[in-house]
Amino acid sequence: MRPGMRKISIGVAVAAVLAAGCTRAGPAAPMPSWPGASPTQSPAQSPAGPSAAAPLPSAIAYAVHQRQQFGLRADVAWVEQVAADPTARVMLLDIPLTPAEEQWFEARQASFGQVESAIQAEAASAPDEFGGLYLDQATGHVVGLFTANPDRHRQAILGRLGETAPLIVKQVTYAESTLRALQDRISSDVQWLRGIQAAAVGIGVDTIHNRTSLELSSANPEAPALALAHYGVPANELAVTEDGTGAALLPRGTIDVSVTAATGVPTPAGGWELDFAGDGPGECGGEVGHAVAPGRVAEIPCQVGGWTVTLLDDNRSPVASGHVTVVAGKHAQVTIAVP
Repeated sequence: MRPGMRKISIGVAVAAVLAAGCTRAGPAAPMPSWPGASPTQSPAQSPAGPSAAAPLPSAIAYAVHQRQQFGLRADVAWVEQVAADPTARVMLLDIPLTPAEEQWFEARQASFGQVESAIQAEAASAPDEFGGLYLDQATGHVVGLFTANPDRHRQAILGRLGETAPLIVKQVTYAESTLRALQDRISSDVQWLRGIQAAAVGIGVDTIHNRTSLELSSANPEAPALALAHYGVPANELAVTEDGTGAALLPRGTIDVSVTAATGVPTPAGGWELDFAGDGPGECGGEVGHAVAPGRVAEIPCQVGGWTVTLLDDNRSPVASGHVTVVAGKHAQVTIAVP
């Protein structure tokens, strides 16, 4: 990630607990002073704030969590101060940051980018030993993984960067190329899963845990073991999990949602947002948000079964709801009246 990158996803950068026990960590490179901290205080050493029993507004609690994940100052008093700061803005992350925090964060991301490039250059010299890399945002390091010669690779990476860098090198079992090859093999051979009442809903490489992952939707408790045996690799190379429902195997239909509103009831800009709750397992609506307004019909793909469809206002508070049963390959209609 480079300076100027916006809305950095937290999903690419967590693993604070994994830093402990890493092989031969190098000292962190000097970085801009962390905003709000004393010269000897790191982000992880920020005051804890009120006890966990004290209720916090959801926005403040979320900001505290995000700041902890990204190594920013996260005590409640500071988070509340930033939330009230007119100069703070939501730009680099999905929480407010002060101008000083933005500057610190972008400088740190630039440092990460330099280390990442050096690791990739070293990986190119020994592709069969390279296990991948990831950012440990909470502790402020880039972690490089190699299957052999970790000290040699660490010294070579530092040699490309200078004497110090926010770098950790760990020795792992599997090369990234091995895990990617397994991922590709599984992706091209998933149809057989239907024979064990399972469907693949996620296939990828878990770099942090140095393994390929296969997520199944299945109500068959034997499905993970059968899948592992089918692909013929050790359990530490392939992690197979299942949701216990088999929801992904359910056929689909469509809900046609319309709405009527009493005279004088204002319609939110863009319509009322739709929320779906199933009587049983399954998925409705997908990852894309849906909305409806008077005079329009929203066609929503859903898996079979009963669904309660709820209209939400601009504050995501429920306004009205209706219930409908989805049948495979059919359209089911529901009209929701706004009082």
